[in-house]
Amino acid sequence: MREFIVTITYESGVDPVMDVFIEHPDTRAQTTTCHVSVDGLWRLDRITGSEAALDQLSETFTNSVHCNECIGERHCHTNWEYEILTRKPTRQLVYTYRPAGSDCWSIPHLATCYLGDGLICDAERHENQYEWRLLMCDDAPATELYEALNEELRTGLELEFRQVGEPSYWIDEAIEIADLPHEQRTAVEAAVEYGYYQTPRNISLTDLAATLEVPLSTLQYRLQQAEAWIIQRFVTRSTTGRL
Repeated sequence: MREFIVTITYESGVDPVMDVFIEHPDTRAQTTTCHVSVDGLWRLDRITGSEAALDQLSETFTNSVHCNECIGERHCHTNWEYEILTRKPTRQLVYTYRPAGSDCWSIPHLATCYLGDGLICDAERHENQYEWRLLMCDDAPATELYEALNEELRTGLELEFRQVGEPSYWIDEAIEIADLPHEQRTAVEAAVEYGYYQTPRNISLTDLAATLEVPLSTLQYRLQQAEAWIIQRFVTRSTTGRL
């Protein structure tokens, strides 16, 4: 398997959705799951940002007529379907569906046309960039996809196409979960279960240690190490484009 990264950089004023991310640089849209085939596209996006930014996106992102994915001068005519599954002041979870159509000039559609079914996709919008990571078979004709994307690209957009020798992104994501020692993970899970992290707390650290039958100092150490690990991963993902 090979991993390819396709990044589109947008100038201000060329796309109403990306303009919101440019205007509000703390806003991110991260795809949690995406399925693409010749039959259509289904995806979930978790969007986080200020209340003002999400209000703007609610009006533009879920516009069923405008194609948020088309990178060329031509916009597809098949209506997109959107549903906001969860809505809170600073975050939303948005479901997107697009039925099959031959006139969609988007990265996922063109990737399916040139690389076939079986793609695993991950996407993110942040500031002026829209990045897609594609996991594909070794013999997939990625050069043809690049040429098609570059030919279709409209004025105001810039394409960057990078090949990664191995699917490190997905491998690293899987390894990270196992990196947390079992004792630390168990301590965090118990702290959450018994309400230690709730406000107000449902249990004290002393009582939690007694419940788990471990010394208080041991539990403190395990929680501190686990919390430091979790915070470091969160900050790393945030600064490198992950949510």
